[in-house]
Amino acid sequence: MQDIFEIIKTRRSIRKYKKEIPPEDLIKKCIEAALYAPSAKNSQPWYFMLIKDREKIKELAKAQPFTKFLEVAPYVVVAIADDKKSNHWLEDMGCALMAFLLEAHSLGLGACWGAIYNPENRDRENYVRSLIDIPENLRVVACIGIGYPDETPYPKKIKSIDEAIIKVI
Repeated sequence: MQDIFEIIKTRRSIRKYKKEIPPEDLIKKCIEAALYAPSAKNSQPWYFMLIKDREKIKELAKAQPFTKFLEVAPYVVVAIADDKKSNHWLEDMGCALMAFLLEAHSLGLGACWGAIYNPENRDRENYVRSLIDIPENLRVVACIGIGYPDETPYPKKIKSIDEAIIKVI
């Protein structure tokens, strides 16, 4: 079993993927990991769509400038939430997406999420809705590209523990 701290420290956003397509079961395992994330009052506001269709993926990559990398992903997972289940649905989705990304890394996959949800307007959400059938009562949060990594990202620079802890009381 891999050490969780090592998985956390070595996970990176991967935007380039090998042509080899991972087994769908590995992607579903990442989604399953997301289901174990904490949520306010165990509301579990999350839903996911697994996109394999190459044409749909190419169109999803146009959702916003920072989702262009999706066009080369073997799969795109669309993360969707029911915003009526909790006042903290967005925080809950952040936890679920992190669990997804950590599981992907632990399985030797590379993944990166591109934000779709924008609190100021729904243009990106409406664009994604125009491509895939999503119930109106659900919010589109993100599109996650996932596959075997075809890049080695730079080492991550982080704050020191002393910089991050501003006070001990």
